[in-house]
Amino acid sequence: APAPPARKLPCFDALFTRPAPPGLRPEELLFLDTETTGLAGGTGSLAFLVGLGWWARRRFRVRQLFLPAPGQELPILAVLAELARSFRTVVTFNGNGFDLPLLRTRALLARRQDPLAGLASLDLLPAARRLWGRRLADCRQQTVEEKICGLARGPQEIDSGQIPQVYFQFLRAGESDRLAAVLLHNRSDIEGMASIFRAVTVRAAALAGGPPPGRERTGLRWQDAWANGRICEARREKEAAAGWLEAAFLLARTARGRARRLPFPETFFRDAVRILKRTACWRRLEEVLLAGLKSCGSREWLHREAAILYEHRLGRLAEARRQAERLDDPVRLARLARKLGRRARTG
Repeated sequence: APAPPARKLPCFDALFTRPAPPGLRPEELLFLDTETTGLAGGTGSLAFLVGLGWWARRRFRVRQLFLPAPGQELPILAVLAELARSFRTVVTFNGNGFDLPLLRTRALLARRQDPLAGLASLDLLPAARRLWGRRLADCRQQTVEEKICGLARGPQEIDSGQIPQVYFQFLRAGESDRLAAVLLHNRSDIEGMASIFRAVTVRAAALAGGPPPGRERTGLRWQDAWANGRICEARREKEAAAGWLEAAFLLARTARGRARRLPFPETFFRDAVRILKRTACWRRLEEVLLAGLKSCGSREWLHREAAILYEHRLGRLAEARRQAERLDDPVRLARLARKLGRRARTG
């Protein structure tokens, strides 16, 4: 079972799409995952299994609420509402877009209040995308569990696409043999979410510590440093954002070894240029621009940024003209020609 994170949780600003309550503690988190009769949502979908997990006395507990037949949702909703009163926050994986609206709809149809209405909501999917989306092939829950948390589902794991059919077979014929696999899948989802949340807290704590100084970046992936920079930018921490982007740039150059091309996509250079300009890191910005031109090939926006940098910040007019010659910008070239002429006359 997943161990709880530190008792004092770090700042989660810009990690989740909704704010975390102040002073939140691990034992105030309720992890929730539903198994349903379909993924379309709406009034025709039933949540026939509601999995819940929480930390109590440093141990992780799981409780599963099963719907034996349509029309018998009231007991489940009542138990869920009663249990929710002991927590401040519900944690899901894509729950803001699916699980929570579905439960809200089922409560409305049963003429009950939303059982989770009093809880704040933290959805792990947007957090996973912001933290690891730049190095994972996708951010599905099982991918994050395996690549980030080191968890692997067993061979007995049921395919999620088969789960509705298992429930329908139970309703039609009373067959319950395969329900055990559904319950196991749901429990694995709940425990996996707890492990992912713990990994999020580790990254959030690293963000609070700021970019590592100098070359002290053991174990840090350049894509994660890049993601940290974007998160700090969203928090309006411009110095920290620039520090993380510099760390990403140095890490990737070190990691490439003898590779001819830097591993950055063009989006990295767009982020790095924007963030470094805000902190006037002109020398590092020059390195990034030159690396971008080498990695991505000739790009008009890179030549324009380089021309601006050399003309207005570094005062290297000949370099500015070389960059401007790659642009269809006669006004800039004419201005640089005048400046170079004046410099030649006074030099």
